[in-house]
Amino acid sequence: MFQAILWGAGIVILACLLGGIALILRTRDVLTRVVLSDLAFYSMIALYLVWSLDNQTSIAYEIALLAALVGGVLPTLSMSRMVSRGRR
Repeated sequence: MFQAILWGAGIVILACLLGGIALILRTRDVLTRVVLSDLAFYSMIALYLVWSLDNQTSIAYEIALLAALVGGVLPTLSMSRMVSRGRR
């Protein structure tokens, strides 16, 4: 039962990732691409974390912490710069 839930979560995450990538390729708006690039990063991290729930890894916790640090702090700063077009 738990594995079916993981498969369902993985399919939903993968569908969101593919939809985001399709929108990145279709849109001409730079700001939309910036936001969707974060969506792609978070989707890949979520897929890894769902996968690590079923498979034994020794670095799952470290990857989650690194992704939270790199994916939470740095893109927020850079995205705010891109959205404001460099204004402070």
